[in-house]
Amino acid sequence: MPSDISLTLIVFAPLVGALIVLALPARTDLERFRVRTTALFATALPLAVAIFDLLGEVGNPAQGALAQPSIDAPWLRGFFFQMDYHLGTDGLNLMLLFAVTVVFPALVLASWRQRQRPRSHFALLLLTEVGLAGTMATQDLLLLVVFFWMPVLPLALLVGQGQHPRAAEAARRVLVSQSLGSAALLLAALLVLLRTGNTTFNFTTLSTVTPLQGAPGLVVAALLLFAFGSRLAVFPLQRWLVGGLEAASTPVAMLLVLSSVPVGTYGLVRVLLGIDPKGALQLVLPVLALALVTLYWSALAALGARDVRRATASLLVGVGGPVLLGVITFSETSLSGALWLGFATGFFGPLLVLVTGAVAERGGEGSLARLAGRAGGADRLRLLYVCAAAGLVGVPFLAGFPGLFQVLVGSFAQHRFVTALVVAGMALLAVAAWRVGAALFWGGPEDEAEVERVSDARGSEFYAGWWLAAAIVVFGLTAGYFIPYTVHGTDLVAARVSSLAPAKVPGK
Repeated sequence: MPSDISLTLIVFAPLVGALIVLALPARTDLERFRVRTTALFATALPLAVAIFDLLGEVGNPAQGALAQPSIDAPWLRGFFFQMDYHLGTDGLNLMLLFAVTVVFPALVLASWRQRQRPRSHFALLLLTEVGLAGTMATQDLLLLVVFFWMPVLPLALLVGQGQHPRAAEAARRVLVSQSLGSAALLLAALLVLLRTGNTTFNFTTLSTVTPLQGAPGLVVAALLLFAFGSRLAVFPLQRWLVGGLEAASTPVAMLLVLSSVPVGTYGLVRVLLGIDPKGALQLVLPVLALALVTLYWSALAALGARDVRRATASLLVGVGGPVLLGVITFSETSLSGALWLGFATGFFGPLLVLVTGAVAERGGEGSLARLAGRAGGADRLRLLYVCAAAGLVGVPFLAGFPGLFQVLVGSFAQHRFVTALVVAGMALLAVAAWRVGAALFWGGPEDEAEVERVSDARGSEFYAGWWLAAAIVVFGLTAGYFIPYTVHGTDLVAARVSSLAPAKVPGK
């Protein structure tokens, strides 16, 4: 398949699927089954195209430095700027784009029993995939702004459809916070346009022009940090994600995680460092502090949480700590590690939400104390939880380990004290993850007859869980094959930052 068609199919096939889903009737069980299978096919097609047309690029690591495959067609011209339909994959975005295509079939399977408004649910889910895939695939900054905002409204509507008493409040928070982040990204893009005099927003062009100096560069960097830090859910911008995971249904909560960490991580590396390296260099100390605060807030909040969904959300916020450390260290190793952490979170984050959400929904409540031991007989859910939690804390041979290892190794020479604190914070996060798992699967009264057990994973939920668990294991074992491609993508970013860095970077 020609490369210019493959990326377009990956991005826009779910949009066609959403339109078909909305046109289908959904009155009977058979009609609802057709809606579900249509949505599943609309997510399976991009995955198939990604497997056959994208993963082959990884076999030649040197190609990670340039956008391949690529389509670059003129779109909006004749203004004081130009906006192109430019899609491409390189070492910075290929694996993240692939993660999006892998996870969405699992999201459809997790939503298989959706009976209330199934057409709107699956259509909104597919529209979100368009936004996420487009964000990862685009090579034009203004087009990225469009795709970056696109999932916000569907996500808010999906959260608002939940049955939780605070679903409407959580939906408003998602809409407002992420709309503000998108507005900050747009404002930063316009400031780059005005200050550099450049008329094109192509990433390759923007990465070669003279970077912004002084206060303008700092302002743009602060706007970009707010935009992508908000999506990453770093402290104190994490409330939208914590509230959303607590109030949304389990499939929607899984989608929120996929929309958060991978997108925020990618934006920080691609846009903040690639376009405004001088501004990023002025933010070293604040971002290091933000990394530590995010990680330790996450661990302590998870340790003190009484609600299982809130504890899960707090655990996932902690990923932002090592991600920020990897980004602000500026080395190709640490940047590759940050991107790989975003990639791995796309698998273990939704799986963690799937397991804890299943226990909470079957138990009829979210209290950890009341759920203690109720999943003791759910062996499948227990194993899936262990896989997800182990991926979160960086257990070797699972997908989270290569990213965390690269971040720590790449950051240690420059920020030894902060790196040591991050290691301690990850240990504390592991304790918090153990606390949640022990309460659900090993806690409870001594007399097991007093505990009303919840049922184990089954059907489509079981297939969704094992699909994600398989991805965590497979990419943990084969990371050495994919990481060189990512490192070649981060080489150029690291080299540009290094060429602009003063003799002594603050925080060294």
